[in-house]
Formats: sequence, structure tokens, C-alpha cells
Amino acid sequence: MKIVGVTKCPVGIAHTYLAAEKLEKAAKALQYEVKIETQGAQGTENKLTPEDVASADYVIVAADVAIEGKERFNGKKTLVLPIKDVIKDASGVLQSLPTRAQTYSSSEEGTEEGEAEKKESSGDVSAGKTAMKQLMNGVSYMIPFVVVGGLFIAVSISCGGTPTAKGMVVSPGFWSKVNQIGSMGFNLMIPILAGFIAYAISGRAALAPAMISAMVANSKEILGTSAGTGFLGAILVGYLAGYLVKWMNSWRVSKSLRPVMPIFVIPILGTAAVSAALILFLGAPISWLMTALNNALTFLSKNPATAIPLGLLLGAMIGVDMGGPINKVAFLFGTASIVAGTPQIMGAVACAIPVPPLAMGLATLVGKKCFDEEERAAGIPALLMGLIGITEGAIPFASCDPKRAIPSIVVGSSVASALGMVLGITDVVPHGGPIVGFLGATNSLPLFLLTIGVGTVVSMLMVIALKSRKQKKEFAGKAS
Repeated sequence: MKIVGVTKCPVGIAHTYLAAEKLEKAAKALQYEVKIETQGAQGTENKLTPEDVASADYVIVAADVAIEGKERFNGKKTLVLPIKDVIKDASGVLQSLPTRAQTYSSSEEGTEEGEAEKKESSGDVSAGKTAMKQLMNGVSYMIPFVVVGGLFIAVSISCGGTPTAKGMVVSPGFWSKVNQIGSMGFNLMIPILAGFIAYAISGRAALAPAMISAMVANSKEILGTSAGTGFLGAILVGYLAGYLVKWMNSWRVSKSLRPVMPIFVIPILGTAAVSAALILFLGAPISWLMTALNNALTFLSKNPATAIPLGLLLGAMIGVDMGGPINKVAFLFGTASIVAGTPQIMGAVACAIPVPPLAMGLATLVGKKCFDEEERAAGIPALLMGLIGITEGAIPFASCDPKRAIPSIVVGSSVASALGMVLGITDVVPHGGPIVGFLGATNSLPLFLLTIGVGTVVSMLMVIALKSRKQKKEFAGKAS
């Protein structure tokens, strides 16, 4: 059996490559021939050729966002599924291909997966899951812009900032220009988020209406409001433009008009319609809601009575599925808080992100006897991934022993996040782990490392204790 596939996760770092590796190992064990293309943060690697696709018996698309080049698989027996399903049981996925794969058909490049739409219409996939997938597509393209913007601003303030009564001010000169470049990255975040949500829904024709309308949504001068609509407006514009363009694509037009529809008619009508809706109806209430949310976040993060529960919740969400959908919701919440002016939320999230891999990796060194050979082999890679803020480094441990690893990870992550809230840790980059602290993205490197260390130790001690208890029970059972 010959199989080809594509893996792609929202961030394009860990899950993308982990899923590809799982498929390759499982295929080797089953003596299948396999080639997996990864569409990650570094671009497309191990790209499938037309010959690869033509000669394949089955195609696997393991992705949580829209992939590029889906139309290549028209007419092929294809299985479309979430990337976590492959990570959890790659062998089972491969063996299920003859019964689960269906002939794929897609009319437009870059649109949301036709197979997913068929399943949604039949009730197999909820509208909420489809909407989340579209949102994550926008987030995956947005993240690099926020990272660059946050780091440039952080470096400019740390190197060229001057303390004043109004806070740190960057004096005119070289560092002021670096600060301005960082601000540009933040400004681009809004249209990129909206544009690629719309792109996941209806393809390239939706990019211009969504991105231009998102800029309108964040121009208080055009809206006539005291503030823009922020990330909430960008998300709404992405869905409005996406589904509006999808409807326009369904219009029956003459063959002579078809070539100009995606480059002339749809962009103009789409931009006009969405922008008009924002100016006349939607802009003011969304702007008010965004301002209220920003004020609420500021209050919650600065009030000890609410900061601790908020931190515990965020940490638990980060740790419970280690880079999965729940993790991404907390991550998006933190990312949005940076632009909303409350980087304490992202600070709490950043404290929790490295705890799972660091704790599991350290546990394999401290309590070697509690782990099997496979887990010990994953220890050092987990530590390295923890240092650079990749939560997915803990997945092998959760897969081997979920009853003990996951509760330990959740508790440690919650402790780190809550402590980060109490200590007022901020983070201006949508990422976590010691690396962002050393790059100057946090307000206090020593306190940031302290929160990570405390959460890591708590999680490590808990997993060792639980595993030791398990071994004692197994030994007592054998003795009896």
C-alpha cells in the first residue's frame, strides 16, 4: 500500500512534524510506503510531486487549519481528520484507510475542506468545530506578525527606553525606529487575522474584502468611535467577508464575467458591503464591547481575588491538551490581550506553556525508575522543547500514562500561571518558555523564571509520586 499525506497545525511548529513522524514510523512498522508533506512555520517541506499523488492508493490530510494545494487530491481516496487523531494512534489511522477514506472533490483551491463541509451538513462535524478551524487558520498566519512586533518593541524599550512619569518612553533615534517597526507588526496583525479566517472559508477572493474591512474596523476616525474594534472586530470581519464571498462565488454568471469576478467584482462589492455594515451598524457596539473587555481584563488581572482563579483557569487550559484546541483557546486569549493592552494575561499563559515538557523531562532524570525506556528517551527532547516554549514536548508522556501525567501537568501549569498573575508577569510576545524572557519580552526575567520553576517542580514531584504509587501497587499485587 502506498500512502501520501499532508500535516499542518495552527502554529506550524510541533504538531505538524510530530504527526508526520508518527505516520512515518507507523507505516514502516506496517510495511507501507509513505510520504508525508509538512506545511509548517518553515514553509512546505518534503513536498508531494504529481507523480507521488498519482501513484498513491490513499491520501491522509491531518490538519487543524486549511492546507495549501488541496485540489491536488481530486479523485483520490482521501481521509481528512484532526491532527491529534494521528498523534494519538497513527497505526490505527493507517489501518482504517480502506474503510474510512472517501473520494475527494474540491472545486476551488484554498477553500475550506469540501469533505469537512459534507460531514458538517450530515451532522458528523459541528458548526462550532468548523468555525474554530477557520479561526485557527487566521491565528496561524497572524502569530509571526505579533511575535516580530512584540520583540522589536520589547528590545527598543529595554535598550532605548527612558523612564518617565507616564512610563517608558523611547527617545527619537535608532531605537525609536525599531519601536515603530514593531508597531507596524502589531498593526498588520488585525488584517492578517481577518484575511486568513476568510481565506479558510472561501479562498483568495476573500482576502481583499476581509483585510481592507478589518483596517476599517480598527480606524476610529472612519467608524466615528472612541476606539477601534480590535481583535473582536477582526474575527467578525473575517467570518462576514468569508461567507459573503462564498455566497458570491455561488452566483451563476456568464462565462465572460467569470474571469473578472475574483479580481474585480467580488473584492469591490465585498469590501463595500462589509465596510458599510461596520460604519452603519456594527462598529460602535463592537468598539464598546472591546473597550469593556479590556477594562474587565485589567481589573481581573490586577485584583488578587480574581487574578489567582483566572491564572489557575488559564494554566489548566494550557496544560490539559498540550497544544490542542483547549490550549489554543487560552493562547488566543493571551495573544489578544497583548494588543488590548493587558499583557499580564499573556504573561500568565507564558508561565504555563513550558511547564509540561520541562516537568516531564526533569522527572525522567530525577525519578528514572518510575519511567520506562520509551519515556526516558523522550526526556531530553522534552526539556529542550520546554526551554523554547513548545508544550507538545510532553505529549509522549501523556500518551504513555495519561492517568498520571495529565493531572500532574495540569496542576503544575495552573500553579505557574496563577503565580505569574500574582507577581504581575507580563509578556508582549505570543509565546512562552524561558526563551521569551531572555529575549526581553517579559517585564522581569528573574520572577518569570521563578514562576516556571515552581510550576515545573510541583508537576515533577506529583508525577513521580503518582508513578511510584503505581509501581508499589503493582509490586504488592505480584507479591500476593
